[in-house]
Amino acid sequence: MPDCRLPNTAGSTALGVYESEENADIIAMSGLTRTIANDYGLTRRQCMMLGVLGLTGMMVPWARGADVDIKDDLESLSNLVQMEMRDGPLLVFRDFVADADNEVERHIKRQWRQRSDLLTTLKDKIGSDQPIRLSVEETTVRLMFVPQGQTPAEAAYQRYCLDVTDFLFEICQQENMLSGIISPDTAYPFVSGDGICAFLVHRLAKAYQAVCRFTAQSGRSVKYKVSGAIFSNHIGAVDLNIELLAQGQFGLSRSPFTIWQNAGSGLSALMAVPVEESLHYWLGTATDRQIADALEEKPPESLAEAKRLAQAWMAIEEAVVGGLVEAVLGRYCAKYGMNPPIPLQEEMRSAIAALPQYRYREEGIRLVHQLGFQKAIDKYLEEPGWFGVQLFQTAAA
Repeated sequence: MPDCRLPNTAGSTALGVYESEENADIIAMSGLTRTIANDYGLTRRQCMMLGVLGLTGMMVPWARGADVDIKDDLESLSNLVQMEMRDGPLLVFRDFVADADNEVERHIKRQWRQRSDLLTTLKDKIGSDQPIRLSVEETTVRLMFVPQGQTPAEAAYQRYCLDVTDFLFEICQQENMLSGIISPDTAYPFVSGDGICAFLVHRLAKAYQAVCRFTAQSGRSVKYKVSGAIFSNHIGAVDLNIELLAQGQFGLSRSPFTIWQNAGSGLSALMAVPVEESLHYWLGTATDRQIADALEEKPPESLAEAKRLAQAWMAIEEAVVGGLVEAVLGRYCAKYGMNPPIPLQEEMRSAIAALPQYRYREEGIRLVHQLGFQKAIDKYLEEPGWFGVQLFQTAAA
């Protein structure tokens, strides 16, 4: 289920329109929260940047022994969702880097809304009793993870991820895009530049440092430095990176790795993640082509405008992928003579209904069902804009 990332670059602009360094007071503040805390929603972690990584991690080979019964693995997955979530040990995946992480930003803004005393104080400092604008700037994020354990259920989940992604590309007669599915057990796991790699972890955590700017309508602003950490509820991610190369010129790329969590999700979500993220990489080639064409045809004036444009197309990709995931898992379970878990859309609807990136998901599921699985894939790869027209019309009806 992917979102767009706009990393901090020399040509980027902050969210605050009245930004003025001359009028800003810098106030050091110890973190809004110093403890790991759960975030909201079944969303995806955004904006993960590739850092300098060390060599480690355990890779399960693609070839599976004949003695492994995939039906037993599928039955074991129900035990995974009943396991108690662990808070440690926390290992570093990547050190602090500039990372405009939307999950972190939402967390910081929620924390501030709960601190009415501080909001009153900073209004007095700015000298305004009018509404003030908050922008989160200069965000750096360190990624940490709790390793996946060695329980039978967790081993079964790794084998399931290998098998279901093989199945996906086999029925589509395509080469598997994933070069490996790894369960890292030491800090700084190695990320190969050869192909796309998926990392299975128990939980993903984010330590952050950021500057919060509060701006009055007069233009005067106050800045606070904040820091803290949260556990992420983004169970899977395929990140789109947009870079400002020059005025009116943008570069697009998708991260060469993705992180999948096995904790805090229902069975349907766990089964959907490897299929969904693989489809995002595959169909994303068409989405990125559409976005690049739109950026070239009418170049946005800022990264913020480029972000809005990209997010609109990513919502279309999310809708189509949502329909395809349901079809793939239905076929996969039928292959092994098993009933799918409680319908995917029933379990996931409540968690994703309010998120803007999924605003066309229900329409996308219906559209894929009408077209058929293979025709929907072929049509999207050839002409993603056609889906945009159909989904816009359906949503407006």
